[in-house]
Order: sequence, then C-alpha cells, then structure tokens
Amino acid sequence: MSDNEGTTPTPRPDEPSSDSPPGEPEPASDAAESATPEPEPTPEPAETAAPEPEPTPAAEPAAAPPPPTAWTPPPAALTPATNIPLGGSGYPVNLTVAPDEGQNRLWGIPFVGLAIRAILVIPQAIVLWVLAFVIGFVMLFSWLPILINGRQAEFVYTIIGGYLRLATRVGGYVLLMTGKYPPFGPGGEHTIDLTFDETEQQNRLWGIPFVGLWVRWILLIPHFIVLFFIAIVFAFITLVTWVPVLVNGRTGDWVVRWVGGFYRWFNRVYAYALLLTGKYPPFRLDD
Repeated sequence: MSDNEGTTPTPRPDEPSSDSPPGEPEPASDAAESATPEPEPTPEPAETAAPEPEPTPAAEPAAAPPPPTAWTPPPAALTPATNIPLGGSGYPVNLTVAPDEGQNRLWGIPFVGLAIRAILVIPQAIVLWVLAFVIGFVMLFSWLPILINGRQAEFVYTIIGGYLRLATRVGGYVLLMTGKYPPFGPGGEHTIDLTFDETEQQNRLWGIPFVGLWVRWILLIPHFIVLFFIAIVFAFITLVTWVPVLVNGRTGDWVVRWVGGFYRWFNRVYAYALLLTGKYPPFRLDD
C-alpha cells in the first residue's frame, strides 16, 4: 500500500472545488477579490504640530506719578533801598545795610530819640577818638607796603578801615538806620558793614612817601565839593528820619537810600584818600 492511500488530497487553489457542481461558475465577487490585489493602506500624513503661541510678555507696571512737590513761595525781591548788595558794582569798597527788623516806636519821638541815642554812643565816640590818634601814626608809613609790594598791608585795613566802619555804624545808629547798638572796636558783626578788597593791587608810584597822599587829595577836590552840597541835604533829612520809626516801627527805605548812600560815597572817597584802594571813586550815591 502506497503512502498516498487513505489520505484525502488537498485541492489546489486554481482547481474547482469538488463540492461545487460541475459547470457552475464561481461568484464574481470572489473572483474579483481573488484577482484584484488588496491595496496597501495609504499612510496617513503625520499631523503637523501646530506652532505653540509665543508667550505674551507681561505688561510693564505703569510708572508711578512723581510725588507732588511742596509749593514754596517765590523769594521776596530785595530792593536796593533796604538791602545794599555787597560788591554789586565791583568797586573794592562797599557798604551793606541789612533790612531793619523793627525798632521801638519810642525812638521816633521827635528829636528826643535822636538826642538819647547821641548820648548812648558817647563811649563809642571815645573809642573813635583813640583810633584817630592811632591812624595819624599809621599814616606816617602806610605808603610803605604799596611801594614795596604793590598792595596795602592787612594791618592798615584793620586800623584805618576799622575806624571808617565803626564811624559809619555809630552814625547809622544815631540817625535811626538800625536799632542794633554797634559793637565796640573796628570789627564785629552788625547790620551795617563796610568791607574792603584787601587783595587789590595798586600802582607802586602811589607809595612815594607823602607824594602819593598829596596827589590823591588834590584829585578828590571835585568829590569834596559835591559831598559838601549833599551834606546840606543830608542835614535836612536827619530832621525827619524819626517819622517812619514813629509811624511804622521801622526806618524808611528812603532813609537808607539817602543816608546810606551818603555814607557809601563818603567812605569811598576817604578810602581812596588814605590809600585803601587804588580805584577812583564814582560820583553816585547808589552801589
């Protein structure tokens, strides 16, 4: 017996099945399925990743408004009548008068206030009298520093300039320009002050012994004439300087303008005559 006997043969795919009746065709769908190759699945396109939205920058905080500044009133204008500026004209000799802070109205009693103040300054008059003798001695050689160094010595400003300063303060106090009693001596602080440019250079020819002084006094003759007439007006002003003090309790601006202007001119003339400055004084009351 062979090996094929007893074994059912497996039909080939292209052979008709024995189960189908002979002569009957296979269904079309089966034939088409068997004939048409199964299409390969189309790979789905990869999903494109949507771009991530850029992060929105955080909003910057609004700038805080600047803090309100406190309002300050504008500075009060200083009138030349009540505050003579120091060095405003560039002249090396300058007089400054601070605004009057107020005085007792009793000082404005006609002529009585002036008379009492004249008595109160008798000690100051004694000091001025002593300084006058010292100045007479200093003037014998005050020309020497100018002849050697071309500028005045510091001790000459201290003595002669201090004398002019004290005399101006005493006169201003008596004439009610200020209610502050002047300090004793050529220095100290006061509402009336006379200053000098102690670094000023002068021509050495002014240091020729006594000749420089004599020439300067001759050159100042026009000033002496003008000051003589101004002094007459000044005398009449002193008769009414008490009125603003009696009415307002402080000296008037016009008193400072006229009396202070006279003292400014007077001191500049004598500072030039006594070799404290080499600049010829101007013909004017103001600075």
